[in-house]
Amino acid sequence: QETADAVSLVFDVPEDRRADFEYKPGQFLTLRIPSEQTGSVARCYSLASSPHTGEPLKVTVKRTLDGYGSNWICDNVSAGHSIEVLPPAGVFTPVDLTEKLVLFAGGSGITPVMSILESALDRGNRNVVLVYGNRDENSVIFAERLRELAARHSDALTVVHWLESVQGRPSAQQLATLVSTFTDHRAYMCGPGPFMDT
Repeated sequence: QETADAVSLVFDVPEDRRADFEYKPGQFLTLRIPSEQTGSVARCYSLASSPHTGEPLKVTVKRTLDGYGSNWICDNVSAGHSIEVLPPAGVFTPVDLTEKLVLFAGGSGITPVMSILESALDRGNRNVVLVYGNRDENSVIFAERLRELAARHSDALTVVHWLESVQGRPSAQQLATLVSTFTDHRAYMCGPGPFMDT
């Protein structure tokens, strides 16, 4: 349980399928979710783990109001549950983990960004900036992990939290000002539509 409305699923991949589940930071998994109406539905969730740190595959799922898959996962999945999963896919992957990076994440958009962030730090990157927007402090997924990473990599990682409850929704101008000193960084962003538009 990451927050009140977000959970992480950590997968134990069968030994004979491990090669099929090698992945790049930023990719996603497609899960088969049972459905009484159609038998099953497919839902895609970004990998929040890093392929470089030795941790098992992990996706993080945030409950959404009318999200059938996210609600089913949050309500039904527990340790020992088996889920059918397709191999990793997706092209939201870094060109070069060692170049300067500025990462924008909004809400559950942190999941692929976290994979990129941890992978870059593991590869010795000393110029990573994360700008992470959320409704409020209780909505911050991976809050404790981000604190740990910022403390351990204080000379390499800058984490900037933007909380709507404190600062309101960020404008394009505010974000531009915020990252004006990082214009030589490659940017990656993931989040809900309004955040991405801004």
